[in-house]
Amino acid sequence: MDQESQGIKYPKVLLLSLLVVIAGAIGYYFYTSYESPVNHLIEGVPYYGVYNLYPDFTSSSISVATVLRYFHDERISFGDLKKKFPDSRHDTDDLSNFQNSLSFFEAQGYNTFSLGFASKRGKEINEIKKYISKDIPVIVIQQKRLDTKSDDIERFGWRVVIGVFDDKKEVIVHDASLGNNYVFSYGDFEKLFIPGARRMLVVWPKDTLAQDLLKPGNNLSYPERSRVMENADAIIGAAGRARAASATADAFCRELSDIPTLEQVNKYIELTKESIQYRDEVLNNSAFELMSPLFQFRNKLWRAKSLMHIGEVSKARDIFVNELLPLNKDLDKTVEGFEFITDDSITNDESRRSEKIINGQMPYLYEMIMRTYQYEGRYAEAILAYQPYFNMDPTSEYVLTTLSELRDHKIPRTIKCMGGKSMIK
Repeated sequence: MDQESQGIKYPKVLLLSLLVVIAGAIGYYFYTSYESPVNHLIEGVPYYGVYNLYPDFTSSSISVATVLRYFHDERISFGDLKKKFPDSRHDTDDLSNFQNSLSFFEAQGYNTFSLGFASKRGKEINEIKKYISKDIPVIVIQQKRLDTKSDDIERFGWRVVIGVFDDKKEVIVHDASLGNNYVFSYGDFEKLFIPGARRMLVVWPKDTLAQDLLKPGNNLSYPERSRVMENADAIIGAAGRARAASATADAFCRELSDIPTLEQVNKYIELTKESIQYRDEVLNNSAFELMSPLFQFRNKLWRAKSLMHIGEVSKARDIFVNELLPLNKDLDKTVEGFEFITDDSITNDESRRSEKIINGQMPYLYEMIMRTYQYEGRYAEAILAYQPYFNMDPTSEYVLTTLSELRDHKIPRTIKCMGGKSMIK
């Protein structure tokens, strides 16, 4: 073979070898990297949220409860979950509850898989699909909404992914605030992750635990999303801001001396009026009448309570007695199709008392009526107004203590915060 033939042959061999290597690499890449499309909705994941839980269950406790109940694990009550995953609404990513959840699930006998995505954006959905296709829900921690505001009471939170559809580029979630079967586009879902903290959590029972539990889910179809869920975002946000303003005012009042300055009184009244303004937004929202009876009742009650705290005692009593007293029944009825969950936390904290429902009634209403008479120094009438609360919960230490304080003519601490009895109307 002459040199010219060899000079032509060797480049051809090299080129052929290179093509074989490239083809092999491409084949290997597609073999190892290609994932078949996922178009799957997990059946039987329960929904819990503002429509069947009291609003101050945190999104972390709700998401943990959702997963536990999906696996038919009822060993931990809702009240205990709320204690284990307390309010971290102003944390940037609820990191403490995320870390607690890992040890919690492991202690309960679950396998866990978690990722704190600080790297490549877009990886989340591919990871989620691996578990959704195996009928395992996925908890994610994200911004609550794309238009999250700085004064939102809960800017970040947890939600549970129950479905992924590659053909539609959609993710389906149960969200405590947004409702059941809520749909995000792939693009919006990815934007909701917190930069530098793109977290997700997956758990499933270990074999020993799985033997003691029923098969996950149920054979029931998901309830249709209620109309209220399509319009509730703004009203829930306003209710949260009202509650935050009221809590700030109450905390401020607790720190005041027995004789606050005029500047301190004005600040307290300003904070309380801010809460009333947000409550008015709630009551005037077109979705208000679509909300559950409990949501409506609570917001009217808390608005009236705030009026009482700035001296509008007669106006507050009129709302308590003439508007709310006739409605104080069947408060455990919620938006259609959702199981009602009561808070079994045992505490005398005021916000807990306001959540308590006994036979469809809220005893706390009678406490508020009593307070209006106590503000005016009409203690005999205050005791009489408080009697229904005692009849409904006769063993409550708080109720018994309050009755004793009324007999001793104790003056409510909030009177000093509003500027004294001269402010009462």
